[in-house]
This record gives sequence, structure tokens and C-alpha cells, in this order.
Amino acid sequence: MNNEGYVKEMGVGGYGPGEIDEFHRVCLPYLGNTYFPEKAEPVLDLGIGSGHCALSLVDAGWKKMYGFDIDAFYKGYFEEHGVQFASGDIQTDTLPYNDNFFGAVISFHVIEHLMNGSNYIKEIKRVLKPGGVAILVTPDWRKQYKTFYRDHTHVHPYDKESIARLMRANGLVSEVKSFGVLRGVGRTGLWKKIPSLMFTGIDMVCIAKKPA
Repeated sequence: MNNEGYVKEMGVGGYGPGEIDEFHRVCLPYLGNTYFPEKAEPVLDLGIGSGHCALSLVDAGWKKMYGFDIDAFYKGYFEEHGVQFASGDIQTDTLPYNDNFFGAVISFHVIEHLMNGSNYIKEIKRVLKPGGVAILVTPDWRKQYKTFYRDHTHVHPYDKESIARLMRANGLVSEVKSFGVLRGVGRTGLWKKIPSLMFTGIDMVCIAKKPA
């Protein structure tokens, strides 16, 4: 399946840009308000995919939103909704942004699709302002080792220790914890009132800061 086929398949599964789920609409503003600089700072969604992260932040008041992805299928949609879009290959390309430009970078479920994440991390560090924050989400191998490769595009698993080591090797200070909502908790809706419940799932979130 080529990239276009994969994107279309994800769209059929409810991952199109106009189908943002409640978790993203609640979680992304929470992460932004908790970890990002002020809303006037530019934010990059690296590996924007269908745009659920970036569009949730735009709706919550972040107006300087940028998106980057290897595919440009939704470029027109993103730009109509306030996201400045560029395309390229994060495994090999230099991002088309100046050094120290972004106050924050978000990247949900990208790094596990990269055979080599070195350029990806180096570019995140380069484009972040001193003191800027990157938030990366990826499956936790120790919780998903039985299901990780059900997605045929997954190529590189991480656990909390390995992704923290990768951040340290690139000069980023990180905190890594579980992410997402456990199935039973999700049904109750309590996570919308108790944000800490958003950090109980089978994924993990790496919150990495570029030294000031």
C-alpha cells in the first residue's frame, strides 16, 4: 500500500481531518496550557497526518500553527483552517524553518514509523527556541509488544527508557510517562474532569525541553 492508500485507509477508519475525536479536543489544549509557552508562540505539528492535534490547538486559540508531513493530501484543508503546511521527508530533510523558531513542537505517533530517528530529533532541537518544549507520543513497547506490528507501517518500537536515552543523547531534558486513557476509565468520562487520568494508557508521552 502506498502512502496515498494508507491515508485513505485511515480516513475510512475515522481519522480524516474533519473527524476529530473528543480525546484530542480535550487533551491537546490541556497539554498546550500545561507545557507550551504562551499562545502567541508558533507551534509545529511534525508529522501532522490528518491534523487532529494541530486543528484541536487552532480551535483552542493557538493561531500560529504549522504542519509538516511527507504527504500533502490535506494541504488545502489545513491552510483553509489556519495551519501553514509544508511537506518533506523528516528522516532525511532539513525542515524549512529557521533555527530557534518554534516555542513548541508536537509529534503524535511519528517516531515509531521512522527506521532512523536521528535526523528527526536533531531537527526538532534545531527549530525549537531555547526553553522550548517538544511533546512526542508513541506506543509503549512494553505494553503493546503483542500488537505493535499490527500496523504494517510501524518499524521502530520504543519504551520509556529507550526514548529518554534518545533525548539525552541529543541534549534534550525529558520526562516520559504513560499516555492515553484506559478503556474502563474512558467509558466513564472521568478523564475530562481529572486530567491526570489522561496519563494512564498504553501509549507514552515524552515531554522534552531544549535547554535555555
